[in-house]
Amino acid sequence: MIELTKLLKIWEPTILPNGYMFSRIEEEHLWECKQLGAYSPIVLLNTLLFFNTKYFQLKNVTEHLKLSFAHVMRRTRTLKYSTKMTYLRFFPPLQKQESEPDKLTIGKRKRNEDDEAPVGVEMAENTDNPLRCPVRLYEFYLSKCSESVKQRNDVFYLQPERSCVPNSPMWYSTFPIDPGTLDTMLTRILMVREVHEELAKAKSEDSDVELSD
Repeated sequence: MIELTKLLKIWEPTILPNGYMFSRIEEEHLWECKQLGAYSPIVLLNTLLFFNTKYFQLKNVTEHLKLSFAHVMRRTRTLKYSTKMTYLRFFPPLQKQESEPDKLTIGKRKRNEDDEAPVGVEMAENTDNPLRCPVRLYEFYLSKCSESVKQRNDVFYLQPERSCVPNSPMWYSTFPIDPGTLDTMLTRILMVREVHEELAKAKSEDSDVELSD
């Protein structure tokens, strides 16, 4: 399994002449094979990892470990004709920078022009298919976690309880999942065609913004 993961890490997608990525692994296949959904604790974790990679643009374990219950919030927005849309918003935590002893100042430190506030990213609900809705699946995940972790700012992906079954009230412990396990799961998710397309789309949009500045 470890050797397979190493091989997958160096895998590069084939780009077709029309610009689309060729991959035999498609999102629909994962739903049909029940590798995405809420069938078990590990499948639900895999689904959250998939959504967070695809929509929050988190491409490696380090970025995923910045997620926490306290920084992922459920929000509602009013759209045209007074319809409402529910979505998840993730604001990356601010990185605290240590001040050098000879540069300490009294009072509040002014923000430098180069200091940029983290940009929030969003993930909209899927009203067409509630069973594949990121918001509903996240809410289900919360319902299977202990109340003691739901406001924590240092953990998001929890380790499944060893003795739980699908109808257990609690699926997860209060301990974070092992980063190595997370890395193995993420390596496979990054091979999915739709994930690559979303990441490439976001990269292209960022490039367009930089060119327009």
